[in-house]
Amino acid sequence: MSARVIEFPAGGIPGTLVRYTEGGGEPVELDACGEVALSSGSRLVYVLDATGADDPDDVAAALAQLPSDAFVVADLSGATDAMVRAIGGQRALKTLLLAGDFTDEGVAALGGMPALTDLVLASPRLTGAGLAALAGSETAASLDTLVLSEATAFRPEHLGALAGMPRLASLTFDGMAVGHDLAGALLAHLPQLAEVSVAERAGHVLDPAVLERLLAAGLCVNGISAPPANAALVAAAAAEAAMPAEDGEDAEDDDDEDGAGGEEAPEERGVLREVVTEDDLERLLAGPVPVLVGLTAPWCGPCAYLMPVLEDAVEACGAALTGVKVDVDRAAWAQERFGVLGVPGVLLMREGREVFRFTGVATRRQVGNWLATAGVPGATAR
Repeated sequence: MSARVIEFPAGGIPGTLVRYTEGGGEPVELDACGEVALSSGSRLVYVLDATGADDPDDVAAALAQLPSDAFVVADLSGATDAMVRAIGGQRALKTLLLAGDFTDEGVAALGGMPALTDLVLASPRLTGAGLAALAGSETAASLDTLVLSEATAFRPEHLGALAGMPRLASLTFDGMAVGHDLAGALLAHLPQLAEVSVAERAGHVLDPAVLERLLAAGLCVNGISAPPANAALVAAAAAEAAMPAEDGEDAEDDDDEDGAGGEEAPEERGVLREVVTEDDLERLLAGPVPVLVGLTAPWCGPCAYLMPVLEDAVEACGAALTGVKVDVDRAAWAQERFGVLGVPGVLLMREGREVFRFTGVATRRQVGNWLATAGVPGATAR
């Protein structure tokens, strides 16, 4: 039985329409014309690459004919201001990805999207001025993740426009230089932020002093966070880990960088103690030896690659470091205890206090540098 029917223009629209069903089932590509029936739990995703379109205005006109509740996800490449204005009429969208040559004028038209939580804006013409027009809008009230990509014209002062987005917790800069001016604007205008990501590329490497400044303010930066007192320590270790390997080093670290692409995970050797109860963990944390805690799960692919890296790090430190592995499926308390939403997650604890943490996969070199900079005897800083 259909839960609802969405009426598309009889002549159809350009692009690809895919139906996904929550809880399983293969995605199904549909014709975006006429009546489209949706069962309970099914959602529509729309993808359009309008790059090089003969008449962008015709594409925009087709998008403007869409019913306002058509999609939950839309991915639009080659976007112009007219196309952005048209897609801005989609009130059911939860995720919107826009890439093209649009300007702040187009962004200013995105205020009527009460369900939108994730927004990606990729345009070299975007200065950020259009964000001010979203102040007080339905979109501003719902957005919790914003990605600014290749926005090379973006001006830091326009981050102030984001202060009126109470739920905004995560901000990503992709392909943009993040210096002290941008960091200062972040800290001045966005106290609600919890996480900042900087997609580093050649010419866009994050300055360790900027990283220290953001960490000291309590932000999680590129999956790394630390108590403010340890911000300088963690920033220095991150800078050391980012340095090119010296000649003569073997390819082991390079293999780790690409480990997720291999067919088989490295074999674990049992150096990490498996902890299930919180009481057992607390006894270890109360001891005099620092504890490296790895949060993992059997279904987590990246975890299978990271745990052996942690094994090596703990093994190199010998009695100076205790290694712990916590399966969050068996130890449901662990993620709440440490405030970690996903796995893998790693924390270094000393005398019960957190020294640093990171999420996601890291190499032997990175972990070794963090531990060495934290003053763990035996840690290898290469």
